[in-house]
Amino acid sequence: MKYIVMTSAAKMPVGCWGRYRNVAVVAYKSDTPPRTIRNTRTAQIVLHYGPQHVGRTERCAYQRALAKARAKVEEFSAAS
Repeated sequence: MKYIVMTSAAKMPVGCWGRYRNVAVVAYKSDTPPRTIRNTRTAQIVLHYGPQHVGRTERCAYQRALAKARAKVEEFSAAS
């Protein structure tokens, strides 16, 4: 099993200002990684951090979720 961090644009209500993105850790078995997070034929979502606000610095929710996801990928890859 191989693991990868994937992101996608998040659809939010009209009242939400700013940009939001989804962050997910995805597991796949094939040689090529999946193109989208929701590609259920070739991949399985292991962790999904939901829509995160994209800010201007490394302290924003999106960057923190990316760091957590990358740490989980390292942990899962070391275990397998």
